[in-house]
Amino acid sequence: MIKKNINVIKNINVILYCRVSSDEQKNNTSLDSQEMQLRNYCERMGYNVIEVYREDYSAKDPDLKRPEMKAIYQYCRGHRGEVDKILFYRWDRYARNVEFALTYKRKFMDELGVEINAIESPIDFHGTEWATMLSIYCGVAHTEDLKISRRTKDGIRATLKAGRYPQKAPIGYLNHRISETETHLNIDEKYAPVVAEVFRELAKGLDSVETLWRKYGPKLIRRKGIHKDRQGIAKDTTNHPISKGAFFRMVRNRLYCGEIVVPAYMDEPEEIIIGEHEPIIDKATFQAAQNAIDGRTQCKPHVRKTDKPELFLRRYLVCPQCGHAITGGISKGHGGKYAYYNCCHCKQVKSRAEKANDAFADFIGELQPTPATQKAYEEIVMDFSEKGKEARKIECENIQTQISAIDGKIATADDKMLDGMLDKEQYQRISDRFQREKQQLVERLDTLKRPRDTKIEPKLTYAYSLIDSMVYYIREAPIEVRCHLIGSIFPEKIEFDGEKYRTSKMNEVAELIFQSNNELGKQKQDLESTKPRSVPRVGLEPTQPFRAKGFSYKPKFAWTMS
Repeated sequence: MIKKNINVIKNINVILYCRVSSDEQKNNTSLDSQEMQLRNYCERMGYNVIEVYREDYSAKDPDLKRPEMKAIYQYCRGHRGEVDKILFYRWDRYARNVEFALTYKRKFMDELGVEINAIESPIDFHGTEWATMLSIYCGVAHTEDLKISRRTKDGIRATLKAGRYPQKAPIGYLNHRISETETHLNIDEKYAPVVAEVFRELAKGLDSVETLWRKYGPKLIRRKGIHKDRQGIAKDTTNHPISKGAFFRMVRNRLYCGEIVVPAYMDEPEEIIIGEHEPIIDKATFQAAQNAIDGRTQCKPHVRKTDKPELFLRRYLVCPQCGHAITGGISKGHGGKYAYYNCCHCKQVKSRAEKANDAFADFIGELQPTPATQKAYEEIVMDFSEKGKEARKIECENIQTQISAIDGKIATADDKMLDGMLDKEQYQRISDRFQREKQQLVERLDTLKRPRDTKIEPKLTYAYSLIDSMVYYIREAPIEVRCHLIGSIFPEKIEFDGEKYRTSKMNEVAELIFQSNNELGKQKQDLESTKPRSVPRVGLEPTQPFRAKGFSYKPKFAWTMS
């Protein structure tokens, strides 16, 4: 009778699936062990093994993100009727997620007619309890994963609150293992100076993050090693420079100024803890860099080597007919080369670059404010500056009062601790909360005591000198300077119909300066009726004047060959 059963099932074709995750290699579930037990089972049952798939990947994802499982699915789709079973050692090798297990039971068995099963605790899918049994086997693994995840998150959060960083060190730091369970961040002498230089340059407010990435990215090399991409394919990242996304995350990371962010978790809010590691930059530089990123509505354009001075407007112009960007090029004719702006989409706009550039300079010249307008704006700015100083003084006094109140609460907690009214755990929790609140207030107080706009008059002088010579700069200055000016005044594209220019929006400060006398007078009355929180920045640019390579700035007639 036994021989008859073997003869019936000896032609059943099966695929073996072996899987481990990186933390399971040390257990008795290695790939070799699984394959050996699966092959022994098939030999006893008389199954024909046609393929073996081995995978080192987690089974938590409720989708076919595992490359080898996806390959099995594609193979079965391409060889319908040739595969009878897919076998694995245990159910947690197939899925550690109930949703995944039920979804791909339907895909394999109902759609393709291929049975999936484990050799340990197999399920009879011809019965009525298979759904319950499958949910139990995979649900137990799912619950175990959730518990492990919760314990891991709690452990990481406790470590972060203690001021230690347990994760992979960001570029500029190195992980130094203190014990089997503890690591410490040490400064990487090779890359830390480059990271510090990036923050210092960003804090100046003269270059965008993307410009600095192009400049410093090749100097920041990722660590050697093999890493998996989103599809699970291993790639060698040896000597690869830092990616654009990683660079953007780097300049936002508070770790570099000595702080650790403890993210919000369940009912607990986000916290910022002083770390035990040595900072690469000081807090003032980090905050200045963040202000430069947050306060820049439009970054200065990166001037490419291929940009032509005679076509410097082509990145800013848009066609009023179709809304597409206007481009430019050089044409040959009549024994020479001529530059043109044109719309490649609707073909309605075409203009000689020389004529268009002159018209743009005239357009800028029409925006020149009158002396009375400049005087009114200066009065507004100076008035706001004085009000801002008074408001900062009052806020500093309020913060100092709050700090004194917190010091009193800390002293009260100390007294209760000494009197035995608080145990050690309660005292530590209360003390940590008060110290965090005090630290935030102290940082805010330091920021208020170091305002950025203490000297307004030199900035106004610089701004007016720049405005007076604006037409000259548009006509004669290097292309870098022209791009800086246009990008500062016009945050949006400029419409050009071949003869005239039109824009719906200007920089707020420029728009205020370039108003008529009566409008600005009315604006002054409106602004004085309100109490703004901060003083608008003076001029069209940040506090420092821009520099062009080979030129130096002089207030009235600005550009001189060096």
